[in-house]
Amino acid sequence: MLFRLFLLLLLPSSLYATEIPVTGQVVDAVTGQPLADANLAFGDSGSRSDEAGRFALILAPGDSLRVSFVGYQTRTLYLQQSTDALVIRLRRAVLAAPELVVHGGLKSRRLAETATSVTVLDRQALRRSGGHHFQDLARAVPNLNWAGGTSRPRYFQIRGMGERSQYAGEGPPNFSVGFVIDDIDMSGLGGAGLLFDLDQLEIFKGPQSTTFGPNALAGLINLRSTDPAPVASQQIALSLGTDALSHFSAAANQPLSDRLSLRLGYHRARANGFRDNQFLDIQDSNARREDFARAKLRYADDNGLVLLLTAFHSDQDNGYDAWTPDNNENLVTYTDQPGKDHQTTRALSLRAEKTFAATRLVAISALSNTELEYSYDSDWGNDQYWLQAPYNFDPDVEGWRYAFFDRTLRNRDTFSQELRVLRGEAVAGVYFKTQNEADKALGYLFGGDAAELQSDFEVDNLAFYGQYAHTLDPNTRLSLNLRLDRNAIAYNGHTDTLITFAVSQWLAGGKLALTRELGSGRTLFAAASRGYRAGGVNQHPRLNARNRPYDPEYLLNFEVGYRITSARSTTSLTVFHALRSDQQVSLSSQQDPGDPNSFFYFTANAAKGRSSGVEVERSYLILPSLRLSTALGLLRTHIDAYTFATASGETRTLGNRPAAHAPYNTRRYAIDYAGKSGLFAGLEYTSTDRFYHSDSHDQQAGQHRLVHGRLGYRRGPYTLALWGRNLLDERYAVRGFFFGLAPPDYADTLYESYGDPRQLGLNLSAAF
Repeated sequence: MLFRLFLLLLLPSSLYATEIPVTGQVVDAVTGQPLADANLAFGDSGSRSDEAGRFALILAPGDSLRVSFVGYQTRTLYLQQSTDALVIRLRRAVLAAPELVVHGGLKSRRLAETATSVTVLDRQALRRSGGHHFQDLARAVPNLNWAGGTSRPRYFQIRGMGERSQYAGEGPPNFSVGFVIDDIDMSGLGGAGLLFDLDQLEIFKGPQSTTFGPNALAGLINLRSTDPAPVASQQIALSLGTDALSHFSAAANQPLSDRLSLRLGYHRARANGFRDNQFLDIQDSNARREDFARAKLRYADDNGLVLLLTAFHSDQDNGYDAWTPDNNENLVTYTDQPGKDHQTTRALSLRAEKTFAATRLVAISALSNTELEYSYDSDWGNDQYWLQAPYNFDPDVEGWRYAFFDRTLRNRDTFSQELRVLRGEAVAGVYFKTQNEADKALGYLFGGDAAELQSDFEVDNLAFYGQYAHTLDPNTRLSLNLRLDRNAIAYNGHTDTLITFAVSQWLAGGKLALTRELGSGRTLFAAASRGYRAGGVNQHPRLNARNRPYDPEYLLNFEVGYRITSARSTTSLTVFHALRSDQQVSLSSQQDPGDPNSFFYFTANAAKGRSSGVEVERSYLILPSLRLSTALGLLRTHIDAYTFATASGETRTLGNRPAAHAPYNTRRYAIDYAGKSGLFAGLEYTSTDRFYHSDSHDQQAGQHRLVHGRLGYRRGPYTLALWGRNLLDERYAVRGFFFGLAPPDYADTLYESYGDPRQLGLNLSAAF
């Protein structure tokens, strides 16, 4: 009643008799369970119910209200007067699958119309997964992998392409796999990828440079949080689990007027990190302490203006103590100086849309600052540990302590501005981004040639792009994308000398795609695209000028896809083949002919490569309450051989084998049950094949299989669930290095760090 009065006070008195305010809730007719994301259509408008199934609408006289939800019978209501607390009860039925909409492109499109391989997880799918961080979902996406070496995944590989680290001295912030949160570029900062209050998650596979620019050679991961809605609602959740896990989250949605809505959310997570430091006698040296706060404000008027303001603050004060000389035999570490993986991000984005008849203008502004501290105990031990057999390293005898520590402080500031014009099937736009990344590093840098580095990268990107789709016949559409980027990088670095260097390059990419509707929910597409990754600047202080810059890398990709949507199932099949040219690889060269110690590794363009594979995703509704989901990724990669001179003067050949972090196959099988009584359950199995740890050696991570489960009960607004991850307690490697660590011989050995062991927990949530 109070909300109705609030609406009436905001409306002009002349409209009291001509508009009908309606508030209510959509629920399951049998269980009374709220139905989130139910579609509400009236007149020429539409809306959706929120997490608690609630909604608030203003109807015109004569409007009918049509309410639909996948798996339920549609209801149509005719309301003649304002109504408070209307309860709309829907009954179960087998209906057509919902139309997923992909928002990450230049314009939102139905998944069936999207001519690229993309995995889309909507709010319902995210809820069924029970995950807290993108790390919990990554293994379930075909041909997606991630590299350890950080407390949370920050570096991803799609179809065998992507970075595995960004240590100090490794070059500018250029990435093959982009990572975006609410229009804010977080590439290389994936640790902030919490799933809290997400509306949709989209993983684009294959080159996306024509849409997202140089940071999307291999693909892009797009996280889209829930927008404010014109209805008051609240939700709260608490999780407790092993490893001293505790998660708390809360979100509230509040309409401020008939045009303005606010959504606030907060998430707090704590866990010990599955490692016990034996030397320091503590259990949280590898701890995860994560806080995430977000505020969103949405304004929409009757003149076609929509504003969406998003601000978030992410603070991850995580420890990093994951490596041991005995390869984590008992999840016990021995470091005397545990490291940190601390990331704090403050970000703001504003998306403004204005519609003029058949033309729509979109302006997207984004601003972010990230402060990062990454450190680790480089020797993974302590004096007492190295003194014991078989190492027998005595500092009094050797004359020096076997103790090393690396620390990098990084600050990244990013500002981007985009202006886009959409008219019919034509899109044109301009994009500008400026990014500054400053490092202060202490440790064993550039192979021991420096112990301290201060560096500064200034990256400017200006792009012009266009997209046009032409209808060849009622069922066939041909589309063309073109993009031109000017990428400029200025570098200032200081070790014992000051190095200044600048490069600039024009990058061009495009995509040609053909989409055909075959009827009965079937769609076929074929696409050819060219993506790019920017060149850069080598940072080693002793490189000569001709070896300091390296050129962009390009990827030519061909793929064919087939999608089917029916009353019970959805299926997506993609076959692809890609060719890499001017591939960026690590080489070495003698910089001073008279100095045999002047061999340094640096990045150059020296090789070609190729990849091909298949991606299949299928969801099948066996019964109205039982769903079976499968996903399969098959991948074959090859890096052509390349030869270079080593520091010892020998000739070495690398390549002529698959790429690193490119497993031959990735699989997922899941079954989910949601009964009329409110009981629900889910079981998921994922499998990742073996893969090479690095391009510089032939050591491999073994195949691993993970099983996750969930069992719970939902009644009204309340949900109680038991969950478990890695139920079989599988030991699996996420990062590996092959080098000499242990005295006295320092023999090259494969050292690996591992993913999370078994974890069990209890979750309680409520939505009002």
